[in-house]
Amino acid sequence: MIKDIVRDLANRDQHHLRLRFQVGLGVILFCFCLFTATVIYHFQKRLLEEETAIQTHLVMTTLESTRGYIREVLRPKMFEALGEDHFMLEAMSTSYITRVIMDRFGEQIPTFRYRRVALDARNPIFEADEQEREMIAFFKRTPDLVEQQGMSRCKTGQAFTLYRPVVFLSSCLHCHGKPGDAPSAIRDQYGAKRGFYRQENEIAGLLSISIPLDTSLAQIRNTSLRMFGSTILVALLLYATIWLLFHQLILTNLRDVLTLFRSNLTTDTADLEFRHRQGHREELAELFVHARTLVGDLKESRSQLQEYTDNLEHKVAERTEALERSQDLLQEQVRKRNRELRLYNTLTELITATDSLETILHKAIVEVLQVVPAKGAGIYLRDTPSECFRLRCAEQATELPQKIPIDPQADGVDDAASYLADCRHIKLVSQDTGEDISISIPLCCRNQLLGLMVLSGLHHDLIRETLLDLMLSVGQQIGITIESLQTTRQLIRSSELLQSVFDGISDPLILMDPDGRLQMVNEAFLLRHDLSRDAILGMKLDAISSDRQCFFSSRLQEGDLLETVPHSREVRLNDDSIYDTRFYPITNRDGSIRAIICFGKDITSLKATERRIRQTEKLVAIGQLAAGVAHEINNPLGVILCHTNLIRENNAADRELIDDINVIERHTENCRRIVANLLDFSRSRGTAMVLQSQSVSAIMDNVLSMTQRQFIAKRIHLEKIFSDADPCCQIDGNRIRQVFLNLVMNSVQAVGKDGKIRVTTAIRDDRVVIKIEDNGPGIDKSMIDKIFDPFFTTKEPGQGTGLGLSISYGIIREHNGEITVDSKPGEFTCFTITLPQVQPTGMQGEK
Repeated sequence: MIKDIVRDLANRDQHHLRLRFQVGLGVILFCFCLFTATVIYHFQKRLLEEETAIQTHLVMTTLESTRGYIREVLRPKMFEALGEDHFMLEAMSTSYITRVIMDRFGEQIPTFRYRRVALDARNPIFEADEQEREMIAFFKRTPDLVEQQGMSRCKTGQAFTLYRPVVFLSSCLHCHGKPGDAPSAIRDQYGAKRGFYRQENEIAGLLSISIPLDTSLAQIRNTSLRMFGSTILVALLLYATIWLLFHQLILTNLRDVLTLFRSNLTTDTADLEFRHRQGHREELAELFVHARTLVGDLKESRSQLQEYTDNLEHKVAERTEALERSQDLLQEQVRKRNRELRLYNTLTELITATDSLETILHKAIVEVLQVVPAKGAGIYLRDTPSECFRLRCAEQATELPQKIPIDPQADGVDDAASYLADCRHIKLVSQDTGEDISISIPLCCRNQLLGLMVLSGLHHDLIRETLLDLMLSVGQQIGITIESLQTTRQLIRSSELLQSVFDGISDPLILMDPDGRLQMVNEAFLLRHDLSRDAILGMKLDAISSDRQCFFSSRLQEGDLLETVPHSREVRLNDDSIYDTRFYPITNRDGSIRAIICFGKDITSLKATERRIRQTEKLVAIGQLAAGVAHEINNPLGVILCHTNLIRENNAADRELIDDINVIERHTENCRRIVANLLDFSRSRGTAMVLQSQSVSAIMDNVLSMTQRQFIAKRIHLEKIFSDADPCCQIDGNRIRQVFLNLVMNSVQAVGKDGKIRVTTAIRDDRVVIKIEDNGPGIDKSMIDKIFDPFFTTKEPGQGTGLGLSISYGIIREHNGEITVDSKPGEFTCFTITLPQVQPTGMQGEK
């Protein structure tokens, strides 16, 4: 090995260490000198630019001050002294004066170059060139910029230039605005074509001051070159010093190390290398050769030591490897058991999952494939009507058939009949790949086969008894999961069906437990109370907060929760609505109550209809009776009045008898009035209704005019709110007027003095609604249902017959309308009349 190394080193072309160090050091010092000169050049150039900028700003500021003085002081004074039409170029033109100043300034300091140019200049000599036009356009694009400076190249070379825009102010427009406004001296001198039509704040000119820098830049370059030469001389001196130190500190010590190697190496290799390097004496290469030789000797010594320790290390390695294999096997078993435990836990959690059956089966397959080293898997579920197992979920098993028939004559994977009798049977089937097999695991629950799980691509060497036992347990767990999910799905369907039946009932319906807690409610109950189903289930009825009164809780008593037979009640709520509530208890076999079904139906309209029917039948019967009684009484009353007249005529002098006769006559007339009312009530006069399209508001206004004295006498405040649409109805005006008059007079008598009556008319859903409301004592709820009965009155005896409201009720019913009353004792009473509306054709109003 050492001879090969020496031969390789001998064939290489080694460079002298000192030569490489000298070249590298020279390049470094040269680059340093060049960098120093470049930095100095740019530094001096920067100083030159800053100094030039100060000079140009100073000159430009002086010119601006001069122009400002001419524009603001001298020119106004000249115009004031000479007149607006006179113009003296040498004393009033800022352009001319600044150019003259800079011309004289240039005679003293010729380095400055000043130009003031314009677009469409009055003097063509000062017309802007192409570069100046570009700068004017630049200032127009950036009006916020007041100046621009920098190095530029011109015809004479490089120069530093300061540019400022010329902005025409309002004072400039006297000479540069319209030609007709300019002084005649300017038009005579320059004409009326150029330099005019400027706008205020327009940028149309340019000021520039340039300083040539070619001479200064040449001086800077010469200075930089001289500096570069000086640094080169310093670098050479530094180069010699560094080389001397390198030779004394490194090369001398390197030769001492080589001498040490040559004196201690006794092999022929050192002599060979020494003779090979005598031509150009590469010290580092020779040192490398000796070091490699020393390393080779050390390796040889180490190999000898290695031979002595091989046996011991071999045994230690074998023991260590065996221990590591044992630990790896133990860890693998622990990981395997952990995976199996996670599989069982996952399958157990799937029982309570709410996902679909296919999703849960897919999760089960994924978990099984993480434990069993199979390539793919699929789950079949039993389809009893078609006598087969259908594939419901598969993972990486495209070769599995879609169904497995239950056929005792079948063979292979498709043989599913053998599982029907024994759920502890696992079938192994060889695949076309040779060494791979597939296994079919029954999915059972309570000895009933629910499906199969087929694992494909399983190597036959991995089949162990423990694996088969694990798969049987997994199959049973998946079977339990499937049955649980199917049972849960059936329960959900049953619950949804029951809930749909509940929701299909349009009346409120609830199901409570014996403690009065809600178990189910239908949609009608939720909509009526504006509640959420999830928020109230499990709560007691009394604990539910709702804006509307619950008719169940208002009548629910402890006896209702203990009653074992169906029973019902009618419930009247605070808003006068009436509900028929029914309670149907559900009992267990021992007779105890398991649940209670509560059903409520709104019968308010039904009760009102029944009340109207009873009222109509009562009126018909009483009307027939009143007709007969009126005819029988009317004739005797006429005879009594006739004889009272005869007695008055024959006994005119007997004052006491005349007074008695007047009393008899007054009471007889009262009886005749009652008989007339009875005749009106019974419609026995034979007068038919005359229906016409008339304004309800006009009739009501006429009635209020008739009773105006009553309002004034009793200081009653009347409030009229009539509809702007002027509602019309097909009515008999006289009879409707009788109804309105009766209701208004009842309100006047009810409120007494200092009361308030409100009369309103409105149109609502093609119906005319008339309301007469007063703030009288009101009507007790026990009398509300009787006020339209004949001869029923709340007035004192002798103050009313009790026929007014019954007659009004009959008249309104004849017009296919309705009359209702709403009253709160001590606060108000409101009569509401509803009549069919018609279009106002040929309407007849009454005064």
